[in-house]
Amino acid sequence: MHSGVDNLDDLDDRVRDVAGLITHLTTAAAFAARTVRRGRDPEADITRRTVTQLTLTVGALGYALADLGEAVAHAGALHQLGSLPRSAQRAPATAAARSRLCARIDNTRRRLNQAGGRLHQQADRLAAAPTPNRSPSTTSTIPVTPPSPAPSRSR
Repeated sequence: MHSGVDNLDDLDDRVRDVAGLITHLTTAAAFAARTVRRGRDPEADITRRTVTQLTLTVGALGYALADLGEAVAHAGALHQLGSLPRSAQRAPATAAARSRLCARIDNTRRRLNQAGGRLHQQADRLAAAPTPNRSPSTTSTIPVTPPSPAPSRSR
């Protein structure tokens, strides 16, 4: 992480990725919720639990996106500091801004790993749940098309 501009390009890509995940998971949850409004069968229960897990994951992704927003501010500060003339104050200010940027990125990474781990764990539980008379339509209630990655601006 040397240049503020490189950081901003990378952060732009990551923000788009996380925002795309939020959109995808929200759309999948809304679609699934519409399909089982009042159903009382085991498939409806599994779909409700799936919707719950998707929405909980979106909450965690929202916090990660907020961390990325703060990281963008720190990358912008680094960019500004890089344009200033060299001085005794610039080096410590740059180091402090870089440290805050790294802390935000690390926090984002931690949140995303935790959200992914929880989603994985719940998916395993849902897959292992006994479901008598499970029909093939259960797997088609939630769209499975993954979000496409945002085109990189830094490459």
